[in-house]
Amino acid sequence: MPECQTPLFLAVEVGPDQTVHLFFEAPAEAPTTRGFAAILHAGLDGLGAAEVLATPAEFSSRLGLQDLVSPLRLRGMAAMLARIKRQVRNQRG
Repeated sequence: MPECQTPLFLAVEVGPDQTVHLFFEAPAEAPTTRGFAAILHAGLDGLGAAEVLATPAEFSSRLGLQDLVSPLRLRGMAAMLARIKRQVRNQRG
């Protein structure tokens, strides 16, 4: 993902029933990025497209992450969510 400083593979599939499936791959030496991907996967994988698109951009602050990680890293997580939403919109047609 060009928005991230860490190499990240991110793919989104929207099934015929509008169920979203997420696929991530990040290097082992990037534990924060891997953790963010895991949070997004746990929270969004298997939801309907409309639910994913309704996820608020500021959801990371609702988790209290701003107290634990830098704003730069949170922008990376926000970029992952934005990419997921963009791919969902593109696949919905």
